[in-house]
Amino acid sequence: MFRLLLIKNDGQQSYDITPLVGSISWDSNLSMMAAMEFDINWTDAKLFPVNPCDLGDVVILTKDGEEVHRGVIVTEGRSGRASMKYTVYDYAWYLGKSKSVYQFNKIPASQAITKILKDFGMLIGSVPNMATPIDEIYLEKSPAEIIEDIYKRHERASGKRYNVEMRQGKIYFEEMKDLVIKGTFKLAENIAPADVLSNPLGADRTRTIESMRNRVKILIERDDKEKTKPKYEIVATEQDQNLINKYGLIEDVYKIDAEDAAKAREVARILLKRLARIHETNSIKLMGDVAFKAGRLFDVTEPITGMQGRFMITAVKHEVKNQIHTMQLELALPEDVK
Repeated sequence: MFRLLLIKNDGQQSYDITPLVGSISWDSNLSMMAAMEFDINWTDAKLFPVNPCDLGDVVILTKDGEEVHRGVIVTEGRSGRASMKYTVYDYAWYLGKSKSVYQFNKIPASQAITKILKDFGMLIGSVPNMATPIDEIYLEKSPAEIIEDIYKRHERASGKRYNVEMRQGKIYFEEMKDLVIKGTFKLAENIAPADVLSNPLGADRTRTIESMRNRVKILIERDDKEKTKPKYEIVATEQDQNLINKYGLIEDVYKIDAEDAAKAREVARILLKRLARIHETNSIKLMGDVAFKAGRLFDVTEPITGMQGRFMITAVKHEVKNQIHTMQLELALPEDVK
């Protein structure tokens, strides 16, 4: 059973508001912040329970006693005597709303990320070692923007990909693994669990070459004091000739730091592998399972759209009404996720 617990922002009182709640929805995506929405049934009739929710209060959603989402109420919406609607963001919201300035002098990416998180009072679940040196001045950027730029730089340099999410009030940076997820649902406690793919509620599929790049060039900036040579130099080129012959030449250029020039060919190879293909995005609506989050892999066979294969979940929208849980998954081929 889903339950919604409200903790007042002074920490002195808590309420189980489940009986007042009409519907609940929450999301998971490939970014630091996640949101939850719920509505409260209310009336001004006498003896009806008072709505205890207010801005700044903490809300915790659980399923059968296990925490699913935690965040702070940031928006309240009222319209006459209709249900009151609330928007809840997890604690990464604070990183996106602030502005700051940072100067890093060739320190490892993981050290830079950890410093920002600690400066803003974030509880850290894990930050893996990211050795890419960060030599940058960030002005009037949000901490979220700075952190994203830092770990994306490391992704480009290392070929690794990272998933960032909040769990139980802590932020986790984790390398994306081949974590294949399978989901089940139960419509009643006395019914055996069923596979979520046994009863798809809807599906959409899109294939495109619009994002395809079949030639990748890597360039670096040379420090030439005499200005007698070109300022930029192409140091690596990778291409897929078969795709060029079939679809025409579609090229992209990426700039890397001069000290990384020795890695240029490997960087070009990694980028071409991600880009030189038909890109596919899909969505499918299923009965819900709280374990489904962005960054996981999911094996799908959906005969109507022809969707078949292993996909990465890039976003999930969960919804609960009258304790019936459904979810809308956004899917992409793993190699298409940048």
